[in-house]
Amino acid sequence: MLWWSWVLLWTVLVLLGAAFLGLMLWRLARTFLVLLRDTETVAGEFAQRWDDAAAGVQRPVRAAPDPALFTPVGQAVADYRVGRDQRETARLRRRIERKDRMGQPQRISDIRRAERKGMFNG
Repeated sequence: MLWWSWVLLWTVLVLLGAAFLGLMLWRLARTFLVLLRDTETVAGEFAQRWDDAAAGVQRPVRAAPDPALFTPVGQAVADYRVGRDQRETARLRRRIERKDRMGQPQRISDIRRAERKGMFNG
């Protein structure tokens, strides 16, 4: 090979390597900015709670759930089904309210589900 083909080959390789490193640095910078944004959000929430605690504002403490390891299987299945039904009802209510607010027609399946759950008055 001629000497200029080696120079051309190495120039292309160096430029490709630099482009790859630039792309990786760009992605790292974007990820770092997302991390900073999330850190700012968490710090703001922490500062709010800190100020509330300093002012003597009482927040309700969540009760720790019972350990699932000692829950009988039948009770765990029943709790799961109750929770699933509550989540489904909440989703259905939000969807119906959103479509009503936006002036969109309701889905037939949503109307039937709401009637079965006793949510619809007519």
